[in-house]
Amino acid sequence: MPALRFGGAERVTSVLANEWVKQGVNVRILLVESDETSCYPLADNVELKSCRRETQIGQVKQGAIIRAIRKEAKEWKPDAVICFYNALCGLTAIALRGTRIPLIYSERNDPNRTNQRKIDKVYKAIVEHCAAKFVFQTTGAQKCYPKKVQDRSAVILNPLDTTGFPTHDFTSEKKEIVTVGRLEPQKNQKILIDAFSKFAKDFPDYKLTIYGEGSLRPELEQFIQSKGLQDRVMLPGSKNRIQEHIKDAALFVLSSDYEGIPNALIEAMAIGLPCVSTDCSPGGARELINDGENGVIVDCGNSDALAKAMVLLLEDREKAQKMGINAKKICRRVDKELVCNRWLDFIMDCRRKENEC
Repeated sequence: MPALRFGGAERVTSVLANEWVKQGVNVRILLVESDETSCYPLADNVELKSCRRETQIGQVKQGAIIRAIRKEAKEWKPDAVICFYNALCGLTAIALRGTRIPLIYSERNDPNRTNQRKIDKVYKAIVEHCAAKFVFQTTGAQKCYPKKVQDRSAVILNPLDTTGFPTHDFTSEKKEIVTVGRLEPQKNQKILIDAFSKFAKDFPDYKLTIYGEGSLRPELEQFIQSKGLQDRVMLPGSKNRIQEHIKDAALFVLSSDYEGIPNALIEAMAIGLPCVSTDCSPGGARELINDGENGVIVDCGNSDALAKAMVLLLEDREKAQKMGINAKKICRRVDKELVCNRWLDFIMDCRRKENEC
């Protein structure tokens, strides 16, 4: 991993690592761009190591990363190496050449919307050629890759650790709409603010809270002010244990244009919140929501449709409650033990096939 800051891939890494060591698996996490720190809790027997100092040596950073990863791989001799980032996976593939250590790449976003620079495409080609196996979060993302990749891949949802998770109580909910996500173009919180502005006067007691941090904060603050909503739209930044901050909301809304699979939506559903989501490519929301049953899906970029869906659930709380109750059933599909075992079976199968070659 580059680092273990706040993020979907980082959270999944922590859940997988903690569950695997509980089962007696030795797990080591190598960070190439940060010190040995994690924004997510790690079990004591998860080994966390940084090679950041080594990767700062020399003029060519990529070469330093390759050397550092190869050094650690030869020392650790792991059964498999997993990487969640295209560029870093490309460098890892080069580092592992000749070691017979299988590399597994997990696509974490929309392949058609990310890694579009020339160098990214070079790394992607290296990964497609060198990785032994691939893990996708959605069938939509899987279909974006050539058949030779699809044939050596699996679709596995993200694991969710619901230990200590709160449950939404409809009898004590606040008049609040919430969302969680980095303040970046991909998440398109601007369209959510615009949608809220369309019905804000009809629901004067409601406020919108957008949790997350990012480069678009100044732009979003200015947009909120232009709508006259500075007292009703809040940007409190990122929070630990975000579930405790959103559990009493009346509604969770995801406005992203694209996602790998939206972890924030999974967590909101697991709490039992009524949820509205855009139909973000390449199909992550549709992997989770059966429209009209356990949530509502609307077209991306359509603030009118988003506003209409939000009003529907704010006006009809009985319908909202039914959707929230159904949404909570997602816990069965993303149970951490179930998902982590699927990953582990996949890794062991990969290793067996490598030994047979």
